[in-house]
Amino acid sequence: MYSYPPEFLLHPVPVMACYGLSGGADEVPSDDHSPSQRDTRSSLVEAISTILNNKNDYSFHEATRNPIQIPPFRVIMVSKEYTLSTRPPPLAPNLPPPHSNLSPLSPDSPLFPDGLMTPLWIKKHQYLPSVVVGFYDLWDWHTEPGTKRETGPLASQVMIDPVERENDTNLASEINSRRKYFQDKGIKFVAVILLKQRYADASIEERLSLIRKQCGLDTKNSFFTVAPCPTSELQEFINNLQKAMYEPALQYYSNRIKKLRKKKSKLPSPATLPRSAIDLSSNNDVQPLSVPGWILRYDYKTAFFQECKQEIDGALRSYEAAYNTLVDMLAPTSASFGHNTLVMHGKRWTEARILVDCISIKICRFHLHLNDPTAALAQLNGHLHMFQSHSNEWSMGEQTFEYWAWLSKQYRNFADIIDAAIHAGFKIPLPTAYLGNSTGPASPLVGGLAPNTGCNPGAILQHPGFYYHLAAMCCAERRRRFLEMERDTSQLSPEMAALLNNEKQVDHSSLTIELLTKSYEQFKRHRSGRMTLYLAAEIAGTYYETGKFEMAIKFFERIGKTYRKEKWHMVLTSILRWSLRCAKELGSWERAIECLVELMAEDLPMTNNKRADVQKELFDLISVHPAANAEKHPPLVIHMDQINAFVKCHVQFRKQRNFLGAPVDYQITLKTEKTSPSEFRFNALRIMFSNPQYNVILQDVGEETKLSPIELIDFSNTLEKMQEGDYADWQTSKADLRVIKGQTKVLQGSVLAKDCGELKIVGVCLDIITDNWHVELNYLVDKMAEEQSTTRRKWLESIEDKPKFKLLDGRGELLSINVLQKPPSVDLKFEHSAPALLDELFKLDVTMTSSEVEPVEAILIAEIKNAEGFVEEDYVVFDTKKDSGGAIQEETVGRIEPGQSVTIPVYLHGGSVSGSRIISLIVRYTIIGEESTQPVEKADSLRVPFITPFDTNFELCAQSEKLQVSMSPDLEKSERWLLSTSIKCCSAWDLDVNSIELEETESFEHEFTSLSLISRMDDIDQHEWKTGHAFNAIYLFKLFTTDLTEIQPSIPAGRIKITWKRLGNNEKYYQTYIQLPSIQFQQSNLVVVADAPSEIYLGEPFTLAYTVYNPTEFIADYTATIELSEAFVFSGYKQLKGRVLPLSRVRYQYNCYPLLAGKVRLPRLKVLATQQQTGEREVPIEMAGSGSIVALDNNLQIKHSSPLEAQPILVFVNAKRQF
Repeated sequence: MYSYPPEFLLHPVPVMACYGLSGGADEVPSDDHSPSQRDTRSSLVEAISTILNNKNDYSFHEATRNPIQIPPFRVIMVSKEYTLSTRPPPLAPNLPPPHSNLSPLSPDSPLFPDGLMTPLWIKKHQYLPSVVVGFYDLWDWHTEPGTKRETGPLASQVMIDPVERENDTNLASEINSRRKYFQDKGIKFVAVILLKQRYADASIEERLSLIRKQCGLDTKNSFFTVAPCPTSELQEFINNLQKAMYEPALQYYSNRIKKLRKKKSKLPSPATLPRSAIDLSSNNDVQPLSVPGWILRYDYKTAFFQECKQEIDGALRSYEAAYNTLVDMLAPTSASFGHNTLVMHGKRWTEARILVDCISIKICRFHLHLNDPTAALAQLNGHLHMFQSHSNEWSMGEQTFEYWAWLSKQYRNFADIIDAAIHAGFKIPLPTAYLGNSTGPASPLVGGLAPNTGCNPGAILQHPGFYYHLAAMCCAERRRRFLEMERDTSQLSPEMAALLNNEKQVDHSSLTIELLTKSYEQFKRHRSGRMTLYLAAEIAGTYYETGKFEMAIKFFERIGKTYRKEKWHMVLTSILRWSLRCAKELGSWERAIECLVELMAEDLPMTNNKRADVQKELFDLISVHPAANAEKHPPLVIHMDQINAFVKCHVQFRKQRNFLGAPVDYQITLKTEKTSPSEFRFNALRIMFSNPQYNVILQDVGEETKLSPIELIDFSNTLEKMQEGDYADWQTSKADLRVIKGQTKVLQGSVLAKDCGELKIVGVCLDIITDNWHVELNYLVDKMAEEQSTTRRKWLESIEDKPKFKLLDGRGELLSINVLQKPPSVDLKFEHSAPALLDELFKLDVTMTSSEVEPVEAILIAEIKNAEGFVEEDYVVFDTKKDSGGAIQEETVGRIEPGQSVTIPVYLHGGSVSGSRIISLIVRYTIIGEESTQPVEKADSLRVPFITPFDTNFELCAQSEKLQVSMSPDLEKSERWLLSTSIKCCSAWDLDVNSIELEETESFEHEFTSLSLISRMDDIDQHEWKTGHAFNAIYLFKLFTTDLTEIQPSIPAGRIKITWKRLGNNEKYYQTYIQLPSIQFQQSNLVVVADAPSEIYLGEPFTLAYTVYNPTEFIADYTATIELSEAFVFSGYKQLKGRVLPLSRVRYQYNCYPLLAGKVRLPRLKVLATQQQTGEREVPIEMAGSGSIVALDNNLQIKHSSPLEAQPILVFVNAKRQF
């Protein structure tokens, strides 16, 4: 059991030796029936062997459960000539016989001369039988080839044949010989005759009776027969056989016990012997075993044989006697009577320590078997106290890892003993069972209570999980002591150094986690939910200490859910802090932010200073922390309903039912407590509706005015629609989004419902935005409303410039309303010819048919809207003579009689962006004759696809200049840009293209930078363009600046105007404008320019130059290393450190010698630079004379480009030239 010799801990059972089952008599088939009979005998032998060997190893509880009904035997198979080992004869007639080879008196014994006990003695008695069973075959004529028993009229009167009589006599003689041999040794012998047939005739019975009489065996207890039969009957036979042998086996061990007690009685009493003084100078002189040592051996052997008899009471007394003797021997301060103190850390001292631990384990096991848990626990505590009292003298005090390793082992073994006992039926007694049995003094913790009114908690036996946990804690302390000793190894002895090296091989963390896991399973089995969570936290802490942060944070998150749900805020605070440390170690910044957000909650107990530190740490993490801000992170969504929120959010609609076109008021309440952060600013607040068109985003105004405890902000009349960005088409406004502790901030808005049905606020989100982080605190109002279902509804109003709450009908939070409208009675029909072309006026006929019973006065409202976003050039007109309109236009239809149909043409213009347009048409009418009637609307929409008449692709090619060697700053710079424009006709109809013109941007002016057109190629010679016709226009520009220190703008290159119309139509020409891409200098940051010869040959050296060019106005400090290349050897600086001034350059040259031909990698100069406005970064490298190439599509979106990246510089090395 965990590094102890298994022989010292096993529970012995009587040993039974069997022979005669490995093979039968020589059988030679004499007739056709011989093979079947031989197979029958083999099957019988195999079945008996299987049953006997089925259970050889018995646990303690299995062996002691019911030994009388089911006798436990350890069965060993021996040969037919098996004999017991005998001692050699005396060397002389007047000398005693030699001692056993395991006796301390035998020179060749491992215990010579002062050893106490060896596991070999127990192993030896595991193979010494207490009973012997011999299996024999009854001879018959089938075993003799070529012979048959006589048959005929006279043969029937012959009961026993002379040949059979002769063989039976020989068998009886053999059995009798074995019986006498084992009987002389005091061992019970039993003979079993194997029959070929199950039902024997009278001759067989007579033969068996004769054999039994001749061999002198008793029919009831010593002589048995068995024939082929079913397995169940064979099992019953074996059980009866073992029951018959169990008493003789117990008697055998009783005889052994008597011999041991006789030997022990001949020893002198230890009290009559003088104390032996400890002679430190004679430690190397080995002395023979003392009288207490012999007493210990006899007590231990007696206990072992009593265990074999399953006499647990007697074995317990013998083991306790041996234990007490051994404890006296191990005492370091004084020698017991007649015995010298064992040499500490010697071989015999180590053996004695192992033996005393194993005896203590058995004593605890026996006490539990005898249903005495108090004694078992007392034995454990006494054993621990003994070791603790001697540990300092043994140099194994609490400051050593050996002490804690031993202590962990004891608790683990004790836990295993209790666990095995529970599985065998033992029940842990309730604490109340100890109240009447407490005989010890009252605990000082309970004051002056009467002795029988309480019990000592330390004397109460717990379930195994408690002791597994103690073992785990000791194992953790073992690791800490080991680490302390490992840090200071200067004063260690050689023995301790060896122990330390062995301890390094131990995986302490795995042991601790294994023990904690066992404890977790036990506490879970006993339904101790709180303790299982604590153990899970301990496991997580162990993972944290060993650097397994991912496993640790998983455990912390798992147990944090329960503590959060049950509002154990003190424990949850600790778990969140541990999780925060793990997240930082893993670089899991998202988890770290979640922990910091929850740690700011007022429910978690902490001081105001610590809460302020948490807030500061959160903003440092998302703003300035280098590792956390190394890249831009995707939005981080934190569900505030699943954690403790430091800002509470509530939602309220004012009315439950509303009508279409009427404003719907709602309020969002943000509430903090007195222990919340002092001031917290959110960058935005988003309100999400069930209909996304009503979504609202409030942005912080950035004010620093003083805040009041209750604030009402009404943004209903300041909402505007966002035209672009991630929140395009959202309603937006500005508001002060700061919150302070103990504040109630109410934000009031209004929605003009445009659709009927349910309108619901589905969520509120508070945004914290930095350059690299977007943290979304998401509130699911459905779950929050369930918690507020019992409170009265409130509405904050401003009365005389003072906010005051007003009670509304109902309770809880009103999250949804119903929008109602009178159903219209006008039908709409549309006629058109799709698809439409961009930049033309597309005709749509709208037919309105009235089903009202009265005439109506109607207005037609048309709106064009891009299905994918807002397009500024889209508009609607009702008259083609108008050159422009708006996205929403209305036209007076006039009077429509009942049943009358009126058709109104609507002209749609789609500009710049192809795709479907959603045309929304609303007929708003009032019934003539009715007073104060609300207008009724009939809305409908259709989707019209718009396609572009032309598709355009651009390609910009830049050409950088070689940098000249210059010592002074250079402010001027110029670049050439070639712009290639490919125009393709995408119309489904043929087009008449009148002209293509370049319109340069004249409004752009810059003091230092200019863009000029050098040449152009855009003349057309074919005006009729069919679908798929392509035309290329090429323009060459020059970009020049006189001062690089100024911010270099992106200069627009202008636009191309195409004048066109559909071929064959008499309509006017339309203009389509194609915006050209803007041009900007390609180099604006620090760059390394590599300059190599255009032709390089194998084996010919050349010069490679690297120029560190700084076109910025900041000084750059850099360090550089040259990376090796297998294709070149070179000479030059391998490591550089320097500074390059603004608008200056530094040049480094390397002499290179090519080793390989083909396309190979040059030695790359890796430069890490630091400038004032940026941190350290790697500087990109480009080859001289090259530049970036950018391809753009029709929307000026980059399709592909070749930017400067940190990649190998490749050149082509030609083959070696021959001269």
